Amino acid sequence: MNDKGKKQLFQSAAFTGILLAFFLILTGLIFAGKKNWENGLRAAVEQVLPANEWQCGDMVPIKSNYSVSAACFKISNIKSPSKKYYALILRMSSYLGPLPAVFLFQDDRASFEGIAYLNNSVSKEFSQNKFNRQIDYWTDTASLIVKSALAAQEASKK
Repeated sequence: MNDKGKKQLFQSAAFTGILLAFFLILTGLIFAGKKNWENGLRAAVEQVLPANEWQCGDMVPIKSNYSVSAACFKISNIKSPSKKYYALILRMSSYLGPLPAVFLFQDDRASFEGIAYLNNSVSKEFSQNKFNRQIDYWTDTASLIVKSALAAQEASKK
């Protein structure tokens, strides 16, 4: 191999090494930020649900296309800890833009609990009845998301 070939091989190896190091750093940052992302979503769910009734637990993985815009958590009721409850925070599209809606899943159905980080102007808009159809649609969708996540969790245990 001549000197020109050695130089090109070295440049190619250096470039590949730099790209590999870059991707490893990015991957490390993604895994490091995942815990902060989960804690932020947990805080949003806890902000909507009454603190003296509910306690947020572990995250339930969602294995569907909604995993990008939703997160499901096991929650426990302080008054009846034996029952299983789940909370879903979902990016709900509305006339006001995407909003972080929280749904409570119990007895095989979801119920709308509220919007996380809601300011007064949006709160006044949501108190009106014109959003009932959107909330009904997203409540049905939330129910399907939690059911599929629980079914996937049960299938992975077997």
